[in-house]
Amino acid sequence: MAADDPAEEISRRMAELRRELSSDVRAASRSARAMTDWRFYVRRFPWAVAGLAVLAGYMLVPRKKEVKVISPDPDTLAELIKKKQLRVETAGYTKETQSLMKSLLLMGITWAAKTGMNYMGERVRTAAAHQGQESSQPTPASEPRSQPWPK
Repeated sequence: MAADDPAEEISRRMAELRRELSSDVRAASRSARAMTDWRFYVRRFPWAVAGLAVLAGYMLVPRKKEVKVISPDPDTLAELIKKKQLRVETAGYTKETQSLMKSLLLMGITWAAKTGMNYMGERVRTAAAHQGQESSQPTPASEPRSQPWPK
């Protein structure tokens, strides 16, 4: 039996290692799933995630172009125009801004009209349903009344 004892011991130890290995694999799988889920990082490191969002937003917004303002004399202006190095822009309220405002205003009016029409339609349907229910109910005088107390 001396030869069986080491074999039994090895077999028992291998079965124990298989059980430990399967539980370790399940734990590693759960950990990998948690590490790939973005909500894990938001819950665990909310300030770091907020900082990264701010940094990404800052990097995505384009910077303003540096504009040089000069006050040249008429001769210098004529020379810059000839060399096509002068670009004149008008600042302020342009036609594009006006058309954008008109579009936004029209969109708001359309939304308000649609919402108002839906509301009024619902009110009319509700009133018609209530009126239909009232006319289909029998009058109380046509039914004999039973007395709830014994005589």
